[in-house]
Amino acid sequence: MMSFQSRIAAPARRTRMASRPILPALAFLGAWPALAAVTPAQAQTAPAPAPAAPAAAAVSADPQVTTATYGDWVLRCTRTGEGAQAQRLCEIVQTLQAQGQQAIVAQIAFGRLSAKDPLKLTILLPVNASFPGSVRMGLDEKDAGAQELGWRRCLPMGCFADAEPKDDMLKRWRGQSGNAVLLYKDGTGRDVVLPMSMRGLAQALDNLPKG
Repeated sequence: MMSFQSRIAAPARRTRMASRPILPALAFLGAWPALAAVTPAQAQTAPAPAPAAPAAAAVSADPQVTTATYGDWVLRCTRTGEGAQAQRLCEIVQTLQAQGQQAIVAQIAFGRLSAKDPLKLTILLPVNASFPGSVRMGLDEKDAGAQELGWRRCLPMGCFADAEPKDDMLKRWRGQSGNAVLLYKDGTGRDVVLPMSMRGLAQALDNLPKG
């Protein structure tokens, strides 16, 4: 995980709404009619023994999660399902953090859901963003050939933008090993420039499974 110095806008402050747990209350209310129907004779009957807990599923010899680091990128694979239904989902990720802080400022990921799907670039940014608009990933602030990504959705954890980079764009990025930038406008319309790194991207892409 990298630390980056500089023109990084702080993520928008989020507040969490306090809520009381409602599942226990609903479970109690749902059981109330049955409790009311119990007669004194039934109340004196000893309860039936609880059924035995099911046996734990066998642990696979394959690791659940694997990671490999290539420069400033991490290749992360997660196994889902068991047996014939098992599949492995992999992505290349770079995480941006402000210098000396633990909060994540942005995440950039390359990956595909299956061998039939095209490679997709997805970027997660703070919810403090302007709409309509887009995100650009380029070699510098004046890069006329920067990749443009369209906003897709916003969740409490952040806003997502994605694109399907063409082969010529990937070839261009593979030839880089220095810095690059993410460009977008925050909620007030100000330009935000986030520094990122291309170091190790070519090697990570070479080792990204096709599906």
